[in-house]
Amino acid sequence: MFKKSLLLVTTLASLSGAAWADTERWFEVEVYLFERQGSQLEETLTLPGNRHSRQPIDMISPLFATDITGASLGLEGCNAQQWLETPAECDKQLQQAQVTHPSQIPTTIGAPEPKYATLGAGTVLLADSQSQFGAMINTLKREAGHKSLLHMTWQQSMLPRHQAKPVRLYAGEDYSDRFNEDGYAVNAAPQNETSVIPEFNFDLNFDEKQVTPIWALEGTLNIYLNHYLYVETALTLHREGSKAQPQVAGENEMTQIPYLHNIYMTQNKRVRSDEIHYFDHPNMGMILQIRKMEQPEEFHSPLSQPDETTQG
Repeated sequence: MFKKSLLLVTTLASLSGAAWADTERWFEVEVYLFERQGSQLEETLTLPGNRHSRQPIDMISPLFATDITGASLGLEGCNAQQWLETPAECDKQLQQAQVTHPSQIPTTIGAPEPKYATLGAGTVLLADSQSQFGAMINTLKREAGHKSLLHMTWQQSMLPRHQAKPVRLYAGEDYSDRFNEDGYAVNAAPQNETSVIPEFNFDLNFDEKQVTPIWALEGTLNIYLNHYLYVETALTLHREGSKAQPQVAGENEMTQIPYLHNIYMTQNKRVRSDEIHYFDHPNMGMILQIRKMEQPEEFHSPLSQPDETTQG
């Protein structure tokens, strides 16, 4: 009876392990994004409809965002791992707290020391020393008009599209001190929306509203598994420039005013693991590689440890 029970437990454990392995197929992802400066502007007037709606995984904010009122609000704050495992809760804390950001995010994003995924844990940001694009990036930097935007590497499990969580990407300069989200300069309304009668806001609110950063590059990258690997990009490049506006409402004479243009890269592409893939756009580009890796259980399996009872 004991042998039958032991056999049943062993069989169930092996089936459970096999099912877990099917759902936890881990890969290493490296991405490099750059801008083509001086190229003709390819602006989309309307926001593309295929933007990701699920809460993205944010590996960048924990490195640079600083909560200056969390203690006074009784918030404990989130560490990097909590951001990966419970992003909605961490984002809720950010909404309640006064958070400061640097005016510039560096091109290279990486963990302070080498990291490796663990079984059942979330996406893991790797150190720059674990990346492999160094020589290629140095070659690209020598091309005229090339401007680096973002380079980072991480490990993640690949899930079906309905379960996959996109990764939030952002980098470069924060334009929110000079431009609003509609693209026009701060405190400057479009000329064709001016009114002869001044408008006053009598709904006085002395609480200072926290300004949301407008990064040079921002958006999400969604990688999912459907027999093959697929990559969906929903990225926005902001480029400072100008826009023609009537000098006076209703007249044809135009003038150029400062304006922050939106340039969208929205693509869905099937890719092969271990191959280097290039996502092209007139104003920007992305190089991506999804590499096969040792599965997390292979790093931490008890079977990989020496059996002390067999040691002489």
